[in-house]
Amino acid sequence: MKPYRSGYIIELKARDELRRMGFTVIRSSRSLTQADLVAINPTSREIWLVQCKKEEAPRDLSRLQSRFKDLKQFEGTYICKPYVYMKKNNKYQFIEV
Repeated sequence: MKPYRSGYIIELKARDELRRMGFTVIRSSRSLTQADLVAINPTSREIWLVQCKKEEAPRDLSRLQSRFKDLKQFEGTYICKPYVYMKKNNKYQFIEV
């Protein structure tokens, strides 16, 4: 199986598990970003940024934390605002809803 395909299958497995947990999940297809999945739970008011990997987790979790420090940088409290991007007065703009 090609590496992309196996990674894709793991992402779908994680997505399905997150959905069962009550999250709304956004998948970043073929992403080169820090997170493959963005999972939002409206009940617990949590947002998870998930990087999916096929490999086994190391016994020493500090190695894992070091490897994914770019993902860790997003930890914290955010203000979430909903917007729609659409035309208003013949010009596209972000409109808060």
